[in-house]
Amino acid sequence: MSASTTDRQTSRFAFLKKMSSRGIRAHLAGLVVGCLLPVAAVAIFLTVDFYRQQQTELTVNATSRARALMSAVDRDFASTQAALQALGTSQRLANGDLSGFQMRATQELQHLRAKNIVVYDAAGQMLLNTELPYDPNRRPLESSPALKRIMEKGEPGISDLFSDPFTGRLNFAVTVPVKRDGLHQYSLMTGVEPAHVAAFLADQRFPASWRATVTDSSGFIVARTHDIETFLGKRVSSNMLRRFNAALEGGEQGVTLDGIAVLTVHSRSALTGWAVILAMPQDELTAGLRQTLVWLVAANLVALLAGVAWAWRVGGRVAASIQSLMSPALALGSGEAVAIPLLHFREANELRQALLEAANTLKQTEHRAHHDALTGLPNRVLFETVLNRQLALCRRNDTQLAILYIDLDGFKAVNDEHGHEVGDQLLQQVSVRIMSAIRESDIAARLGGDEFALALIHSEIESARAFGEQLIGQLSKTYQLGAVQANISASVGVAGYPASATDIDTLLIKADRAMYQAKALGKNRVCVAEL
Repeated sequence: MSASTTDRQTSRFAFLKKMSSRGIRAHLAGLVVGCLLPVAAVAIFLTVDFYRQQQTELTVNATSRARALMSAVDRDFASTQAALQALGTSQRLANGDLSGFQMRATQELQHLRAKNIVVYDAAGQMLLNTELPYDPNRRPLESSPALKRIMEKGEPGISDLFSDPFTGRLNFAVTVPVKRDGLHQYSLMTGVEPAHVAAFLADQRFPASWRATVTDSSGFIVARTHDIETFLGKRVSSNMLRRFNAALEGGEQGVTLDGIAVLTVHSRSALTGWAVILAMPQDELTAGLRQTLVWLVAANLVALLAGVAWAWRVGGRVAASIQSLMSPALALGSGEAVAIPLLHFREANELRQALLEAANTLKQTEHRAHHDALTGLPNRVLFETVLNRQLALCRRNDTQLAILYIDLDGFKAVNDEHGHEVGDQLLQQVSVRIMSAIRESDIAARLGGDEFALALIHSEIESARAFGEQLIGQLSKTYQLGAVQANISASVGVAGYPASATDIDTLLIKADRAMYQAKALGKNRVCVAEL
């Protein structure tokens, strides 16, 4: 053994001996110092990760908007193609009456947001153009190579930008074939100016600093929210073209044609090859981010330092036992069956037994916590939880719902005269009638005593009022409770989202007030909350 190896072993032994002679406080102090470097590394990681998450979320949202805009453009193309296909069924065109067909096409042009309709023969030569007077003696003109490629496929298509041979202005064409007896007889084309596509960008109301662009399948700019006069007909960068070819959708950092550092996303149509590009300035993405990240790093640093004491206790067989409990604990949280083998020490086995018992009682406890024990209906807690989710969906989808607050008229008399057992049976039968009256998408709950509540999804106030009157009729029918016959009615208050209120608390309060108004007016009726 070499002298250097012996020296290293001697130094290590001396260090361990010195550490073992220290008390617990010294060990914990050393552990804290040893944790500082890992915590710093974690803080750096969290900083970068938080920024990436923010950027990813923004990219996903922007990609969705780009996809929606591209879908709107595709639908407009499809609408124009459908109109041309319908025009292609004209009997005048089938009979070769091009003069008569030009008049028909000119009339149809009023319904299309296009500048002309052109007819080509099967060889790709222009026979008529609605922008020109029809002349049967005019020498046919050949179409552009780009349009010829679309015609050769024999399928509807969208061309790239091209220069109009008559006006010299840039436009693009929507083309459909006209077939007779399975043979390609004609092609109908309508020319569309880029301003038509620019209208779609204007409708989106993007933030003023965003750059939104629509390109054709070759990457030439058709419409742009900024400086379109400068960039119309210019091709996007080679890097962007590479991204188009690599994936239909994506996002990455880059620089716009006017030199702004941006995060760009794109969505390319699988049908036409056209694409929508959204570019968001990097300065906006990082505004205010540093302060947030500083607080995030500080909070994680404090949390990690507080966990040092716990980390000190983890080791060996204890760690192995705790790790073996992780999967069963996750399974318990998701409602799956839990199977845990015997562990290494008594405390862990006690925890194992507790998990097994918790698995057996979790479902029962959860059900009791959210349902009425007598009727089995959801209780107020579950009702308000579900209703909050439904209100969020209503806000997102711009839909409506209605709340019915129901109080039984005459229940107390039955309960006092015949006892609580009969009263309980009556409440159970009332809940059965309510559940049989509502749809699967609606929600019914017992709020307490003889008060019930309903949430009618996608229901307007007037529809809810009519339903409430029908429900009163159902609830007012005679109940057979063993040897006892009972007759009750109901008072119903109705409130609707968003007509009455936009939050759950106010909706319930207004529905409750409307119910008491129904009682004050003589019961057995429906009252609607003030709008």
